Amino acid sequence: MSERGAILRTVGEPLQIEHITLAPLAPDQVRVRIAASGVCHSDLSQATGALPVGTPCVLGHEGAGVIEAVGSEVHHLTPGTHVVIAWVAACGQCWFCARGELHLCRNAIRDTYSMPYATDSEGAALFTSMGVSSFSTATNCLARAVVPIAEDIPLEIASLIGCGVATGAGAALNTAPVEHGSAVAVIGLGGVGLASLMASRVRGAAELIAVDPVASRREAALALGATHAVDPADGDVARQIRAVTGRRGADFVFEAVGRQGTIETAIAATRRGGTTCIVGAAPPDERVSLSAYDLYMHGKTLVGCQYGSVVPARDFPLLLNLWRTGRLPLERLITGRIGLDDVNGAFDELRRGTGIRSVIVND
Repeated sequence: MSERGAILRTVGEPLQIEHITLAPLAPDQVRVRIAASGVCHSDLSQATGALPVGTPCVLGHEGAGVIEAVGSEVHHLTPGTHVVIAWVAACGQCWFCARGELHLCRNAIRDTYSMPYATDSEGAALFTSMGVSSFSTATNCLARAVVPIAEDIPLEIASLIGCGVATGAGAALNTAPVEHGSAVAVIGLGGVGLASLMASRVRGAAELIAVDPVASRREAALALGATHAVDPADGDVARQIRAVTGRRGADFVFEAVGRQGTIETAIAATRRGGTTCIVGAAPPDERVSLSAYDLYMHGKTLVGCQYGSVVPARDFPLLLNLWRTGRLPLERLITGRIGLDDVNGAFDELRRGTGIRSVIVND
């Protein structure tokens, strides 16, 4: 079946919108007609080589749509079902899955990249991007990666759950659960950071300190409930955070950038006995310098966050219910609705730090 997809052929080059042919479904796969796909900064990081990626591949890992067909061994899903695709296709059988740590599944990557996916117009094989490849009109993915959702939920809203919201909100709900009445700082106010901020508000944070060099993103954070906005251009960020927290530092600091400087700032801005949660997707060669004395003497906790520690079948509906009741106003994260042909423009916005989330909407 011929579809259209945004192919990364060479790292560092623009994506090419081309016709692709999806492989026949394997017994454990489903075909999803992609209705909407968020453009995540991790997609740009793959395109630039900051994060590893196989080429040529169809990018995109934040997608929602409607099931068109199911493999012969898939009996719990039917065509017509609305779904969000998780980019960790947990096996449910390994040691990590048995502990409920589905986000750390040892078999997800192996199974995702060994499944049949697609070829280009010349018949050459294409890699999938994280088992989703949502920068396309349709995709094949493992049935265990999709989560059914109610049909009345707009699919452009649902698409955000697939990565950015699950990661950012999950950080504050699951990985480092924010305590009621606490002071929270979020460094980096893209879609992931703002999701952490909104979820911290849901958890009852008393002070929400939003940190970003882009004024429009700080303004968005204030509109979403931040009590303070910090501009790094105004001086030492950790000192600014301490100034609004009784000189202690924040109880919880979520770093949603993934760079040495912001990670080290996040640790410095955390109070004694507090928790620093690293949410940003750092390149494999990024290194951080920290004081062992600071960790043990000040009793700080440093925790990494992989995919918001989510259990997709449990957490995706929960997050969408929080949206439905107005407690997670996800629609405010969408600052652009574009067509598939405009994906490179969305990458340019990410490079400039403008906007929050562009969503590719297929007609």
